Amino acid sequence: MRAPLRAEVVVVGLGVVGLSTALALARRRVRVVGVDRFGSGHPYTSSTGVSRSIRVAYALAAYAQLAVEALDRWAQPPATLAALAAGLRSASVAHEELGPEDVRRRWPAIAVADHEHALFHPRAGAVLADRAMAALSTAAVAAGAELRAPARALSVAAGARGVRVRTAAGTIDADRAVIAAGPWTSELVRPLGLDLPLAPAYGQVTYFDAPELVTMPGIAEWGAGEEGGVYGHPVPGIGYKLGFDAAGDDPWLPDAAPVPCAQEQRRLERWAEARIPRLCGRALRSDRHPWTMTPDADFAIGAIGPVTVAAGCSGHAFKFGPALGELIADTSDGNPRPAAAMFALDRDALAGPAPAPSRPITR
Repeated sequence: MRAPLRAEVVVVGLGVVGLSTALALARRRVRVVGVDRFGSGHPYTSSTGVSRSIRVAYALAAYAQLAVEALDRWAQPPATLAALAAGLRSASVAHEELGPEDVRRRWPAIAVADHEHALFHPRAGAVLADRAMAALSTAAVAAGAELRAPARALSVAAGARGVRVRTAAGTIDADRAVIAAGPWTSELVRPLGLDLPLAPAYGQVTYFDAPELVTMPGIAEWGAGEEGGVYGHPVPGIGYKLGFDAAGDDPWLPDAAPVPCAQEQRRLERWAEARIPRLCGRALRSDRHPWTMTPDADFAIGAIGPVTVAAGCSGHAFKFGPALGELIADTSDGNPRPAAAMFALDRDALAGPAPAPSRPITR
């Protein structure tokens, strides 16, 4: 029988959070082995696709400050406008509050009514997700991390001498483990005595052939009638991307390719026709990928003995990737930041039932 591989930390799940954590630990000269069921950026996973929006406009100061850190680190490799503006002020981020005429003059492609207002901040835009994932992988390996995929984690067990992770490709013994397995997290943490109320679901985005709008800023509209909120941003080389801020009701299938919903695309096209008329009839394709909701839409991060859990992306974690990696590495090292308290595994919101999978993103 082959002897187990030995590491200081094994990271289970190599999406944006797991990869960022592996990179942060490897840069601290920790012997890291990362494993992933399919491989980073695989279309069955949450950290896939061409792009993600990024912004600092959060009503909660902790998110605004985390976003500032994430923006700085990315550069190395229902809310109200008033609340968002307050969050930006708390993080000392420049922003402008605009009336309808200001919006029409600066971005004539966006249709606004006379009673509508907007908030603009220049430190927002898009992360080119596929390139970012490749850069994180390259940086993690260069820092000394060993990344293995495909290698499905079958179990994570904690004992007096550390942890043992059984994978389909072999066994890994380590002092500590980080579980950042996205929608597969629940099945791995339940044997550790942790029953997290997580709800995997599918989110969908649509890309529009509008290269002339690539200089238009990203947008977010909350509570747009029965359709819910909508967000979007430019994508270099394609045009513009839009999506609803809530997942669909279809069940998550752990080993099946996500199939885009034509009806959801048509709903989004109707929204675009009213709000950004130049996108009318120019939809190229839609992509569907899983995300995992928590009851309060905040992440679930904390330690159970030698195992650190990082779960519940709630549809808005990608932008924070490299900042979350450092925060999770601190937790794994036994030095959790005060800012991590809002993500605690024992908070009241995680004591109740799982949310509806289609619950809108509220951050």
